[in-house]
Amino acid sequence: MCGKLLRSQSRSLFLLALALSCFTQLSTVAAEGENGITVVGTGIVEQKPTVVEMTGLVIGQGQLAGDAVTKYHGNRRRAEDAFKNLKIPGLVIQGDGMSLYSSLNASQMQAMMRGMAVNNTQSQELSVSETLKLRLTGVDKLSPDELLEIIVRIVDAGKDAGVVIGNDTTPMVPGTYNASKARNTMVAFKIQNVEDLKNKAYAKALEDARSQAEALAKLAGGKLGKVVSINTVDPNQKSSDSSSRMLAQYLAVLGMRVGQSEEQSSALLKEIPVSAVVRVTYALE
Repeated sequence: MCGKLLRSQSRSLFLLALALSCFTQLSTVAAEGENGITVVGTGIVEQKPTVVEMTGLVIGQGQLAGDAVTKYHGNRRRAEDAFKNLKIPGLVIQGDGMSLYSSLNASQMQAMMRGMAVNNTQSQELSVSETLKLRLTGVDKLSPDELLEIIVRIVDAGKDAGVVIGNDTTPMVPGTYNASKARNTMVAFKIQNVEDLKNKAYAKALEDARSQAEALAKLAGGKLGKVVSINTVDPNQKSSDSSSRMLAQYLAVLGMRVGQSEEQSSALLKEIPVSAVVRVTYALE
């Protein structure tokens, strides 16, 4: 009995010593962390869009594959001629690849919607389609009204030539509503020199960080020392840190996106923001 008691007491003393050791280590780390000031700086640089990009869908349909291909080639030539006849400087039309597929006819679709067996022996309509990329550069030299007029001309020319401009809003099942396809985004406004703008945004972020740190050092009765560390922050990265989540939400409200692409786009005709966020630790003297 006494042996068990002694072993129990020894175990309790060991756990207590281990807890005190961990507490001492945590206190040491906390004390070391108190020697600096860590702040998060944000920089934003805005620029007018330099590129307008639209997509157009050309389709050829027929009961036979040969008929579908023939109609596609005719529609493709008509669409390209329609856009070239606009004679808009800086407008380039590029193909983005073709696709060949078959779709159910009306009676087969109705049978499927009613939960009935689909008769696959009936003929299905064949389609050949290609997405055209319409890219207009140098739009930063135009006024909003001038740019809007050009966009309207392109859209109308595509419509007259049978080209569907923008994303496909056709529901997968006829007669159904799909909220994700309820809005047709027809135009993307882009900026190109993102890397240069990002460097300017980083410079502003560092200025913002230093301003915050100097104010905190003054309130603490100390003097701001040298930079101990600098880390970039990606507001799009998921994190369990509440401060990181709050920062990401704040930047999302501002419409700021961080990406590695050479271009950055927006669905709005206005200046596009390029952001940079840094976490800087300064020594406190």
